[in-house]
Formats: sequence, C-alpha cells, structure tokens
Amino acid sequence: MLGLTHGFIFTFIESILQYWIIDVLLSCKIKGRKRLPVLIAAILTDSLLVQFCPVESPKLRTLLLIGTSLMIVQQLYKDSIFIKIFLVVLTNYVIIISDIIAGNLLSLAYRTGIDNMISEISGLTITFSVFSKMIAVVLMALYIRFFKKLDFNISTKYWVIMDLVVGFFVVVINFFMMVNRMLQHEGSLYSLSMFRISICFLLMSVLIIYLFGEICLFYQKEQHRYALDLQNRALEHQLAFQETAASDLKRIRHDIQNNLANIGYLLKENYIEESVKYINAITDTLEATKPVISSGNKYIDSILNYELALCKKRNIDVRFQIDTIPELGIPPTELSSIISNVLNNAIEANLKLAEQERYLSVKMFCYKNFLSIVVENPYNHTLLEAGGMLKTTKKNKLYHGQGLKSIRTSVHDCGGTFKYSYESNVFTSTIIIPLTKQNVGDALWSSRWQKS
Repeated sequence: MLGLTHGFIFTFIESILQYWIIDVLLSCKIKGRKRLPVLIAAILTDSLLVQFCPVESPKLRTLLLIGTSLMIVQQLYKDSIFIKIFLVVLTNYVIIISDIIAGNLLSLAYRTGIDNMISEISGLTITFSVFSKMIAVVLMALYIRFFKKLDFNISTKYWVIMDLVVGFFVVVINFFMMVNRMLQHEGSLYSLSMFRISICFLLMSVLIIYLFGEICLFYQKEQHRYALDLQNRALEHQLAFQETAASDLKRIRHDIQNNLANIGYLLKENYIEESVKYINAITDTLEATKPVISSGNKYIDSILNYELALCKKRNIDVRFQIDTIPELGIPPTELSSIISNVLNNAIEANLKLAEQERYLSVKMFCYKNFLSIVVENPYNHTLLEAGGMLKTTKKNKLYHGQGLKSIRTSVHDCGGTFKYSYESNVFTSTIIIPLTKQNVGDALWSSRWQKS
C-alpha cells in the first residue's frame, strides 16, 4: 500500500509538470472557472493511467502513455497537432532523463545499485524520487523560458522533423535506461560512466532544441521584415497616389489663365453653348483631382483613396460608408498596416471572382471613444484555419499569409480587437481600436514592455 501511494504521488507530480509546460505554451480551449477542474481531471486521468497501466514492456508502455496524453491534450488545447506531439514527447523525455541522472548520481554517492533504490520503499527511494523531480522542474522551467520567446508559427515540415528527432531521443533513452538497470543491478560500478552518457544525451537534446529555436527566431525576423516591407510599399503607393493628384492639380492651376482666356474669347464671340461645355470640362477635371473619401483624417483619406483607385482599375464595385473621423493617436505605420492589409486581402479575394461578382464594402464609424472598421467582401476559394488563424494556400508560407497576422498584431499593439467571420461566401473583418491618444499610448507601451 505504501509503495502504491508513493508511486501515485510522484506520478501525479510528473503529470503536473507535463501539463505545466503544455498549459503555459499552448492556448487552452476551455476558459474561465471550468478550466482548473478540467485540468485537474486531465492530470488525474494521466496519473492513474501511468500507475495502473497493464503493459509491462517499457517501450510499449511509453508509447501507450504518450498516445493517451496526446489524446487528452488534443481535446483540451488549440494549435497544431505537431506542436502538441513535440511538447508531449519532450516532457516525457525530460522526465526519463531526470530519472536516469538522479539515479546514477545517487547510485554513485551511496555505492548501491539502482534496483536497490527503487525495489522497495525506503528513505533512499524517496530521496531519488524527490531529486529526480527537482531536476525535471529545473529543466521544464528552462524550456518554458526558452520557448516563450519563440513564435511557433513556422512551417509544418520543421515541426515534423522535430517530432521525429525528439521521438528518436525517447526511444534511445528508454533503451539506455534498460541497459543502465542491467549493468547496475546490484552495484554502482558503472554509475559514473552512465551519468556522463546521460549528461551527453541531455546536452545533445538541448543543442538540437536550441538550433530549432534559432530556426523559429529566423522565421520571426523574416516575417517581421516582410511585414515592414509591406507597410513601406503601402505607404510608397499612397504617397505616389497623392503626388499624382497634386501634380494634376498643379497642372490645372498652371493652365487656368489660358483656359480663362479661351472662355473669355468664346463669350465675346457669343458662343454660349461652347463656353458652358468648356466650363463643365474644367469642372469635371477639377472634380477628378478631389479626394473621393474625405473623412477629416488625412491618413485614412490617403489610404482609402488609394485603395479606391485600385478597386476602380480592377473593376471592383466599392461601397464606402465613412463617418467623420478625428485625428487618432495611432502611428501612421500601424494605421496603414491595419487598413491596407485588410483591404488588400479583400481585393485579392475579389480578383478570384468574375467581374460582375466583385464588390468591397467598407464601413467606418466612431462610437464611445472607439473607431470601428467593418470590411466585407465575397470569396469562392477554400479557407484553411488552424490555431485560430487562417492559413495561406500559397506555396511560400514564409512570405505569404502574413496579412491577418500583421493586422492582429498591429490592432493588439494599439489596444484594440480584431475578429473575422465567413459565412455564405462572404468574409467579414471587424476591427475596433481606441480613438484617444492616452489609451493608444498606454496600449503601445504595455505591448512593448511585454515583448521586451
């Protein structure tokens, strides 16, 4: 009975460690008060399965337990299945390597075999279990600190490779543990050698995971650079549009004296109808240089007028409802990233449709100190969603599919919210961001503090 209690307690601790790292790094599907009872139930289920598993073969037992844990994690957490496999297998590897390191160190210190420590309950057995779990806690904490700095949104093929690598380490370490017990059945002759080998295994796994982290960081930097390039290109296009409009207006003003002289001549000769046509032509030319959108916010006007001109070139029916918008406390680059990205996504979806089916609806209005932006567009292509975000269907995942992510990041940095929905072949993006400079400034400062 004592052995059963001892085994269950430390198995329960191992399950807590496993769900600790998973819960910190993944997004749980269950929110609020229900989350804690469900997590406790998952930990208890995992612990009971480990404790009363009927399979005696170490390899089959490990495989069965990893599979069971993975099924529970799959039901409780979001994100990709490959990320979940990696974390579940990694936590099992950490627990096993911790047992081996602790067992060999204590075997060396007490000059006794590992079987003597775990065959029956004694002070040394409890010392081994506590020491092993302390090593596991340290390793888990280091991994959590390392992984929290990373963005897991990388190519699936890298996750598959890492799953295979960590799975290989689990297989090897299980074999090593079996050999370790055989060699040290009764004595501590090989304890130092086995301790050195286990440390080498640990260092190799740390090195591989570190290199994997470098790949993640590379993806983060490349995605950030690409997002900045998109922002710069959008601003360049808007600036070019404004310069073209300014140039047209300057040309009209330059020719105004000649036009007035021509109209005066026509009036003197009593060509009233021709004079009216001439004046109407000048009026139409002047109207063409006026911005179609005039919300009162120069940055928003610049972005919307450029996108409107782009829609006209692509034969997209535009339906704008824009209220008067004051100056915002949002940096122009963030504002451009939000509005340009959401409109560019809508335009790109429209280009896949026949011309008679194309339209773009944009509504902007202020309500209770917040700016609301609602964009609707039709689509007819397949939408792939994973981890709460749409995935690109284009081949180069690194340089495509960053639009929605860039929008969500910029909106979050501004202290706002971004949601999207799709139903009946209509995609709707809803963005709400604060108007006041104080709210935006606090949000930007908080966001940058959290990132640092």
